[in-house]
Parts: sequence; structure tokens; C-alpha cells
Amino acid sequence: MTGRNDPRALPIRRWLALALFTVFVVPLCVTAVFAVAWVRQEPHDARADAVQLLREDAQQWNDPVWRTETAAELARDDVAFVLTDDGQEIYRSTADPFAGNRLRVVEKVVVAGAETETAVFVYANERIGPPEEVPVRFLPFVGLAALALTLGGIAWFLRRTVINPLSATSAAARQIAAGDLDVQLPTSRVREVAEVNTAFELMSAELRSSLQHQTELEQERRLFIGAIVHDLRTPLFSLRGYLEGFEKGLADTPEKRARYIAVAQEKADALERLISDLFDFTRLEYLEQPPNREPLDLRLLLGRLAESLRPQAEAKGVILTLKDASKPCAVDADSHLLTRVMENLLDNALRHTPNGGSVNVECHVEPGRVAFSIADTGPGIPELDLPHLFTPLFRGETSRNRRTGGAGLGLTIARRILLAHGGDITAGNGPGGGAVFIGWLPAGAHPDRRRTL
Repeated sequence: MTGRNDPRALPIRRWLALALFTVFVVPLCVTAVFAVAWVRQEPHDARADAVQLLREDAQQWNDPVWRTETAAELARDDVAFVLTDDGQEIYRSTADPFAGNRLRVVEKVVVAGAETETAVFVYANERIGPPEEVPVRFLPFVGLAALALTLGGIAWFLRRTVINPLSATSAAARQIAAGDLDVQLPTSRVREVAEVNTAFELMSAELRSSLQHQTELEQERRLFIGAIVHDLRTPLFSLRGYLEGFEKGLADTPEKRARYIAVAQEKADALERLISDLFDFTRLEYLEQPPNREPLDLRLLLGRLAESLRPQAEAKGVILTLKDASKPCAVDADSHLLTRVMENLLDNALRHTPNGGSVNVECHVEPGRVAFSIADTGPGIPELDLPHLFTPLFRGETSRNRRTGGAGLGLTIARRILLAHGGDITAGNGPGGGAVFIGWLPAGAHPDRRRTL
């Protein structure tokens, strides 16, 4: 994007005032300058011709006929001369060349003889002649020419600063209508035009960003639907297969019936978890419902969840430990959503921890926030999977099996819930192996009103 406001840009009303001023003033000034130059040039040429004439015909100065003809010729150019001989005036071309202040000596032509010195004093009119002395027939053409040049300059300026940018804006609109949002508009010295172009480019950039976001959402939606259909179909097919086995009498022993029932229950639980994940993801991603906050103690919430999962941990020989259980961790949060986060993290840790391993849960208060961590002694998270771990529908290769594989929404939902509360979560691997999830929430504003869960 190249549109920007030129700091030298002026409002269009000021440009209009300058244009009107130029239209009236420039032709008048050009006409006046032409008239003055014409009037001053003519006496200059006349006096130069007079001096040349008198200098070349110095031998005829004493000829009365020549003096009379020359005086008449020079008088037409408002030039006079006085002839002196040895300082004594012997002829003057006008009755009184010194009358008023119109004439002054412009040159003295001297011819030296054996006994006397003959000189001619040339006088020329120095004032600007009256209007009738100027070639009046030329002035309208001069004024019209100056007006035409002024209007041409204004038209060129308007084309460059107004018409061209607006034409570019119109072309950009057609370009956007054709689906090409990469537009570039020229700058303008007219403030209103520059602001329109800048706003147009900002709109184009917003449309481009919105279209890109919409494309990404559409791709995510298609991937989401495909993954959900696959994850729904798998437990449904298994459940239907075991039910058909019951119907056909394949479970003909108590052991088989118990195994069929256990598998069917497992698949029903998987469907329930998937539907719950879909509901929470839709609520957070699309409905954008704000959390129903209330004061609670995160330490007590983690303790309650640890106790509910302890039988599952003991069945695998996993030691589940809650450290610093005596220190309160007050937060203002949605109890249901925060329970969903911690339950998902603890369930993942137990499922990925091998027999005889351990899961350590910790909660402590930091300045302005409450931090928690859940670490296990499982195989850890592959380095290539870490940047995508909280991406919707992402499942690392190690989790794609029938026992641990889910829809790939659990960690995404957990992070979205924490972000909605003003917190966040990160994932990594511990020094000795195993996955470590570290998260935080803003500290509760009213710790004395903590709720016991």
C-alpha cells in the first residue's frame, strides 16, 4: 500500500482560491509588463538610431536643409538635438528641448576641428508614453494569450492532482470488483483527494485481510467437518459392530458378553467426549460467549479433580501428586470451563504416562497472577509437534491410535478457555523427559470471597 497524506497538501477550497487569483492576476501582470517593455524599448531604439544618424552625417551639420529634415524625422520618435559650435548654440531641433522633465541628454556627439569644437547634444523622452503611444491593438491578444496559458497551467495541475488520482481510484474500484485487491493509488496535493485515496487503500487492505481470514476459516471448516465425520464414524461403526454381535449371538459366554459391554461402553464414552468437545469448541470459537466468572480457588479445583482421577492412576500404577496443596490460589473464572481445562490436561497426562510413572501437579501465586503446571513422565512431545499442539484438529503421530487418539480439540479448547479468561498456556518437555504444560490466570480480585469446590 502506497497511499499516504502529503504534509504539503492543501484543502481544495484553498486551491480554488489560488486558481481564481491566478486567473485574474497573471494575465493582467503579463499585459502590463508587455506594455511597459514596449514603451521603454521604442525610445531606446529611437535614440540609438538618432545618435548613429548624427554621427555618420557630421559633415552635414551646417547644412540647414539637412538639419530641418533630420529634426522632422527625429521628432516623430520624440528625440531632439541641439547643435553647438565652440560652446555656442547654433541650432536646436525644437523650440525648447528643456521644457518640463520629458527630455534629458542621452549622448554628446563631438567633432573636433582645427580651431573649434562642434558638438550635438541628443535628447530623448524618458517618461512612459500615454496609452495611445502603446500598440493598443496588441494588448487584447497579449491578455488572451496570458489567460490561455494560465488556464492551461491550471488544467494541467487539476489533471495531475485531482483527475488522475480520481481516475486511478475508479480503476482500483473496478480492479477490486474483479477480485484483485492489490491496488496502488498515487498521491495528491489536494487534501480531500489524498484522504479519499488513503481511505480507499485502507479499505482494500482490510478487505484483503478479511478475505484471507475467510479463506482460512473455510479451509479450517472443511478440515474440521472431515475430521469430525471421521471421528464420529469410527466409534459408531465399532459400537454397531458389537451390537450386531450381541444380536447374532456371538457373545455366547459371560466373558464375551462382559467384553462386548465394556467395549460398547468405551465407544459410547468416546462419543460423549467428542460431542462435549464439539459443544465447547463451538461455544468458544463461534458463539463467543463470555465466561461466567466467579471467585474460586484453583488449588481446591485441582485437588478435587486429582481425587476423582486417583483410581484411574492407581489402576496403572501411576503416582498422582498435588504439590503445595495448602496454599490458596484465588482466581475469578468460570468454574465449568476451568474444570474442563484441568480435567483435559490431567486426563492427557495419565493416558500418556506409562505404568509405574508419575504425574505432578503444582499451583502457586505469582505477582498479579496464579500459575499452574502439570508434568508427566511419559514419552514427551516430539519437537516437530510442539508448534502445532494447540492447533484445532491437530494430533501428533504418537497419539493416533484407538486408545489415546481423540478429535484433536482438547488442547485447543483448553487454550481458548484460558485466553478468554486473560491467561494462556504453553507446552514443552521436562529435563528428564515427559510433557510439561505450564499455564496461568490473572489473580482473583476478591480473594476473601473464594469459593470452596
